[in-house]
Amino acid sequence: MKRYSNVLLAAGDLLALLAFVLVGQSDHQTINASNPLLGALPNLAPLAAAWLVIAVLLRAFPRGGQAAPLAGFLGRSALAWLIAAPVGLVLRMLWLDRGGIPMPFLLVTLAAGGLFLLGWRLVFWLLFLRRR
Repeated sequence: MKRYSNVLLAAGDLLALLAFVLVGQSDHQTINASNPLLGALPNLAPLAAAWLVIAVLLRAFPRGGQAAPLAGFLGRSALAWLIAAPVGLVLRMLWLDRGGIPMPFLLVTLAAGGLFLLGWRLVFWLLFLRRR
């Protein structure tokens, strides 16, 4: 794998999570119309931080220039997301001084956020890892 592939993968991960947050804010009519990116940060930062740390720890980023089979790549990514999403929501709850995490919010984050993130990672695998 090229040296900067994981940087591209991480950047795409962050964009996928940003898209998830912006869609959620738009759906709930809480989007900051004057500056959507700045308005997304309180929701994005804890989720992204949890994702990046846990994804690295669980090897969701390919190491050593070797391409992973699709099932392994997406499997590690899904496992990392199943752990990172609740951790990110706890961090968000603490940062925004919220009283708890409603179960529907957790389930939507796991499902919809997972679709954004794993969808991007599937595209990345098809474009950059499949050939190796």
